[in-house]
Amino acid sequence: MSAGVPEGSWRRTRRRGIAAGCALAAAAIAGTVVAADAPPVATRLFPAGGAAGSTVTVKAEGTFPRWPVQVWTDRPGTTWKPLEEKGAFEVTIAPADSLGVHRVRLFDAVGTAALRRFVVGTTAEAVETEPNNRPSEAQRISSLPVTVNGVLDKAGDVDCFAVVLDAGQTLVASLDAHGGLGSPVDAVLELVSETGGYLARTLDTRGLDPRIVFTARRAGTVVVRVYGFPAEPNQTIGLAGASDYVYRLALTTGPVVAAALPPAVGSAGATKVTAIGWNLPAAPPARDVTALPDARRMWIPFDGVSGAVELPVVAMPVTAFVAAGGSEPPPAVMPPIVAGGWFEAPSREAILRITATKDASLAIAVEAIGHGSEADPTLEIRDPSGAVVLAKGERDAAFSWKPPADGDFTIALRDRRGAYGPGHFFRVSVVPEKPEVRATTEADAVSGVVGGKVELAIAVERLRGWKQPVEFVLVDPPAGVSAAAVTSAAEGDTAKKVTLTIESTGPCAGPLTIAARTPAAEGVAAATVADVLAGKERLPVLWLTVQPAPAEEPKKP
Repeated sequence: MSAGVPEGSWRRTRRRGIAAGCALAAAAIAGTVVAADAPPVATRLFPAGGAAGSTVTVKAEGTFPRWPVQVWTDRPGTTWKPLEEKGAFEVTIAPADSLGVHRVRLFDAVGTAALRRFVVGTTAEAVETEPNNRPSEAQRISSLPVTVNGVLDKAGDVDCFAVVLDAGQTLVASLDAHGGLGSPVDAVLELVSETGGYLARTLDTRGLDPRIVFTARRAGTVVVRVYGFPAEPNQTIGLAGASDYVYRLALTTGPVVAAALPPAVGSAGATKVTAIGWNLPAAPPARDVTALPDARRMWIPFDGVSGAVELPVVAMPVTAFVAAGGSEPPPAVMPPIVAGGWFEAPSREAILRITATKDASLAIAVEAIGHGSEADPTLEIRDPSGAVVLAKGERDAAFSWKPPADGDFTIALRDRRGAYGPGHFFRVSVVPEKPEVRATTEADAVSGVVGGKVELAIAVERLRGWKQPVEFVLVDPPAGVSAAAVTSAAEGDTAKKVTLTIESTGPCAGPLTIAARTPAAEGVAAATVADVLAGKERLPVLWLTVQPAPAEEPKKP
């Protein structure tokens, strides 16, 4: 079994991408003026994923003025080979260290298409076949577990899949579209009989993506039905569809993972991680996971279990909440700490005890609904006597708390609706509060010409009293690419926004990293405090395309 799949080894991937991208771009451009040409456009990838260890043909829908294009991914694990047919690729997926979401960029010397997501899973894969709009036309699923790649490609489209269940079997049907793939669809899952009789319906289980967990009372065939609405509300009345309404529907009656405890991997040493899910054995699967170098997040699979769990890698201890009501209170832990849990029974309370120091502010953040959970936790902090000193009812609360005294305090969570089950998990971080700076750009790709200037606006967010100036610089830029450092002062116009001017002496197409750092001073070296995060995906890399300057038109005599 793999030790876990790393996501976020940005600098290692970025250096390889810069060297290849800029060299190939220069070769492609040599002797040709292409500045007026249009860049490639990719509106979807289909299928939008594949099984680890497999090879799959993927079609990128869009326009490609030049073929073949090149492919960049934000992490290793997949190899993309352009085929003769425009837009088609042979994708080879590594058997290990490939699980999870891959951001894919199709580019050439002229520009880049928007990022698209490709998901690597643990089960066999299938592709939706039409017609399957009615239960009587349902596509027969003969073997489980399986992940079906589908698309609601036109208004009114409904996709149906027939599954045979034994009495007492629990079917888990989980659809990934808006959350994992970025599809602009608010999907609905229904379970009906072959004659259309209603059995179950769900939507917005994990963000906008639905999941059904259904236990059959009697043997027979059930039909899983998929349809959708626009994720961004508009004037549409009725079922929506479009070529980019792609989805992945995971179906299984076997063990499947929803989350894991603890909810993070420690960066030092091994972390024992236990699966939470459905159809698991009495002793849930567990494994030791060691964080890989440079990894910010890891995808963790479990032997004999469908699915994988994405966990952050943290430089602090990790632990789990416990159910309230035990004979002895759990031991108190000292922040910083990342802890997690799940609501195992109706209206069950989960608790974590921490040791706090009077007036030593703590930053506390709850992660649930915004991170793929069905749970909607409320939070209380209680003093050693059990008195409530703070209560938070907002979703995914993040706040600062100053303990009123030294002692052991209890953080208690309940689901707002008293709901429970493996899908109702949460993660809580408790860390000493300290000043912090965050920097972002709206764009995830910029372009220019040789000898010209590319101006990039960077938004600066100063959190919890950060008052130092911040300097923005390029990190290991490719040959010929440069930018003078620009400083965000503690006050004034540049405190919240600066403009970095990028120049290049030659053609280039590749990823670029920009770092925020404290400026060097006498006897003190500059220190990086954050990467600039780009675009909606908030990746710590920005795509740069530089083309030759357009040739001057000859002067008229």
